[in-house]
Amino acid sequence: MSSENALLEALRYSIEHRLTFAAFRNPGGQATMWAQQTPELDRVENGLWWELNDVFLLAPYDLPERLPLVRSDVELTFGDAEPAWHRLMECCGTSLDQEALPTPAMTRPAFEAAVRDAQERCLSGELEKAVLSRSIDLDVNASDAPHLFLEALHRRPEALVCLVSTPEHGLWLGASPERLILAENDIVHVDALAGTLPSNSAPSEPAEWGEKERHEQNVVTRMIAGTFIDLGTPSILLEGPEVMHTGNVAHLRTRITATVGGRSVGEVVLALHPTPAVCGVPLANARQVIHDLEARERELYAGFWGPWSADGRMELFVNIRCMRLFSDKAQLHVGAGITAGSVAEQEWEETEHKADSWRSMIDALTMARIS
Repeated sequence: MSSENALLEALRYSIEHRLTFAAFRNPGGQATMWAQQTPELDRVENGLWWELNDVFLLAPYDLPERLPLVRSDVELTFGDAEPAWHRLMECCGTSLDQEALPTPAMTRPAFEAAVRDAQERCLSGELEKAVLSRSIDLDVNASDAPHLFLEALHRRPEALVCLVSTPEHGLWLGASPERLILAENDIVHVDALAGTLPSNSAPSEPAEWGEKERHEQNVVTRMIAGTFIDLGTPSILLEGPEVMHTGNVAHLRTRITATVGGRSVGEVVLALHPTPAVCGVPLANARQVIHDLEARERELYAGFWGPWSADGRMELFVNIRCMRLFSDKAQLHVGAGITAGSVAEQEWEETEHKADSWRSMIDALTMARIS
């Protein structure tokens, strides 16, 4: 059995038996799967992560007081050699029904009305930026998740690709290009990612992008750098912006490197979340606008997730370009940054372009089945 077939079998088994697990692949890494022998999630006080090793942190957009994590009781790596995926039989799944009722998807008129509302608040000076999101129903379900995960591994080498299942959250699949933090020793790296254009029409030089996109990206960069200044970090280096292509869209990205000094990496993460790339500026006002205008809870969307080892490499990504999979369909979550220069119809199209990244993978899966 090939490594890819072993991965598919491991994912199918884990979903069918309702195991608590995290399957993931960091950019440049190998597909890895961590599964718990028991389904219940452990939790840790926010910021007190300095003793945690080989766990997968799972933070929703609205952070609880104690952050859930997936343990690595069983660890499988899918590289050149075939892993012994049958070790998953050591694990017990939940007897609880993970199924939930999905929130109705937001219509185009409702989304564009919300965009115009947020834009008016930007024009009035209440906001500089707010990120509004919507959900899109897709004609796939939980049984499709293993093949979609594998397709994303091939198509999205720049992204953290994740498939996570817990009794509390259900089954989530994501391919995020937005690194929240990469930390080794006292050095942390953060991506300021914002501004979106279709990949096939995005200028190769950042200076040639539109004023709205450049302003949006500058807001994110400025606020993240300001957070490091507020934390008293001894050094900050900004590189960029540069154009980053990911799926069907391109973004402007500035790489920020800082020395944390006396701060823990957990403190830095909590100070950064939520970034202006998924919330807005000023933070409190943007949070309230999102609460007022979005027709659902964000759950894991726009939170952060990733593998965490305090004794080594800590890499977390903002959970964007993600979906929750149910027994009969999936709901994909996509958002757009709203500023005073926004046009409601264009913001809708931006969310459509972002959704096309997963739609193209679903189409490929459908064609493979037909052939």
